[in-house]
Amino acid sequence: MAALIQTASSVLRYRGGAGQWAWAIHRAAGLGVLAFLLLHIFDIFLAAFGPALFNELLFLYKGWLARVLEIVLLFGLLYHALNGLRLILMDFFPIVASRKITRNFIYIQLAVFLLLFVPAGIYMMYNLPADQFGQNAALSILVTFGVIALPAIIVALFSFMPLRDGIKIDSDASVGNYQDGFDRIVASRSHRVMNRTELNIWLFMRISGLLLIVLALGHFFLMHFIYGVENMDFNFIIQRWMDPVLGLFWRSYDLALLFFALIHGMFGLRYSIEDYVHHRGLKMTLLGLAILVEIALLAMGAYVIFTFNATA
Repeated sequence: MAALIQTASSVLRYRGGAGQWAWAIHRAAGLGVLAFLLLHIFDIFLAAFGPALFNELLFLYKGWLARVLEIVLLFGLLYHALNGLRLILMDFFPIVASRKITRNFIYIQLAVFLLLFVPAGIYMMYNLPADQFGQNAALSILVTFGVIALPAIIVALFSFMPLRDGIKIDSDASVGNYQDGFDRIVASRSHRVMNRTELNIWLFMRISGLLLIVLALGHFFLMHFIYGVENMDFNFIIQRWMDPVLGLFWRSYDLALLFFALIHGMFGLRYSIEDYVHHRGLKMTLLGLAILVEIALLAMGAYVIFTFNATA
């Protein structure tokens, strides 16, 4: 815990500029989306126990507070997707990682994010029932920009905190030293033994990230903008998964989303554990627990998707 607090303090007080905050928000957003995913897999698993229990639990998602948190979820999901796409471009097209170009890409990414998130957040808040603070344009705008303002305020506050002793500010720190780092990797690659496991994980994270931009954002769009959260209940799952024409498609879609999102998220959690937990015993314990949770949730989600055959 002391190491975690020290690391977090160093991150917040380091003058890394736009590149640093893009990384920090990316990681926080990814962990937040993973937390929601774990809850979502559990509540879908309850569909196997029939409509009474499942429909009773859904009240958690239909109140105004849950709907505001879903706007926060959209923030995390959309930002993580766009920033991840930028990182993939940097990995496969080294010119994108140069100082000047990556700075421009960060600002383009933020512009695209705002263009997509602001109208979507306002729409989600405005379409709440009137008795749950919906149908109020001013409040919808306030909540949406409040979600944006929270990380912006954190960035602004810690940007004015004093530097730790011995830390010097690099004039190019705001964009990172990607080009020099890439040059060193290329120059030294012939002298390094390739770790196939880490390479495969790296490839999986990039490939799954691209797939999840379609799968996860597509799922969010369908549930919140096409069907509507207020229309979801046990019968909704029956109509979706038991449809004689599209049932197999939706089960396959949800299974692919479960597989790629959960494993992608757990590898991201692994990176965080390895970065912040330095005690070997504790690190191995947390990694072991993460693997057990991953296996259990994969089994739970796949079981429901494959075996669900209830009738309305």
